[in-house]
Amino acid sequence: MLYRFAGGGLRQALVLLCWAVLAAPAAAETLVVFGDDAYAPVIYSKQGQPDGALVRLLRRAESLTGDRYELRLVPWKRAYELARRGEGGLIGVSYTQERSVIFDYSKSVYDDDIRIVTLKGSQFAFSDLSDLKGKQLGGVRGASYGETVDQAIAAGLVHVDRDIGQVSRLRKVLAGRLDAALVGNGPAGLDAVIDSHPELQANRDKFVVLDIPLARDPLYLAFPKEMGKTAALRRFNEALDKLRKEPARTSR
Repeated sequence: MLYRFAGGGLRQALVLLCWAVLAAPAAAETLVVFGDDAYAPVIYSKQGQPDGALVRLLRRAESLTGDRYELRLVPWKRAYELARRGEGGLIGVSYTQERSVIFDYSKSVYDDDIRIVTLKGSQFAFSDLSDLKGKQLGGVRGASYGETVDQAIAAGLVHVDRDIGQVSRLRKVLAGRLDAALVGNGPAGLDAVIDSHPELQANRDKFVVLDIPLARDPLYLAFPKEMGKTAALRRFNEALDKLRKEPARTSR
């Protein structure tokens, strides 16, 4: 029995127990994380299952953090709103000062290459935002394209018709309803969108990507501050550092 410990044994045992509790790693969690269901090849839904580079990153991080990321992919505007309401985290979100008031951010997980796509024969010179004056562009509803571009849109210097998907955006370009479409993930992103729709596949050769990106926008994992997930983000950042030190994987 405990009261029979002699020579301060009970006190020592309690001290050791307290130190063990304090030194123990934070308990792993199951964390709901929302994301875009149509942003291939970075994150998207494939036959009802999450897929893409960010999904694979989270799965690899799970083995290091001990956490489980329960991914729920929906259209971006809805994903952002659900996270903003405190129902979960958000993967693939841009950083803005306005959002930093709402969310705690991880280290950057992906550099998004936002490109301008138009039709062959309709190309135009682009080197800075002033070249977009008078152009009708298509972009995703609720998305940020980096603070510089966002400010230009808010000031009316750049006009962006908002939608919920890149397929419909490219179809509008094809039909002449837009001058150009904003497409994420560079040429690989454009290929992924074209491959997902028969009409776009049939007209693949009509699209052209302008040489200079509109923006290179870092993406992050973020949780609403009200959820208090800074410890989970710290575990994720530590896992991210380890993953980045791993040798590059080669295909065989």
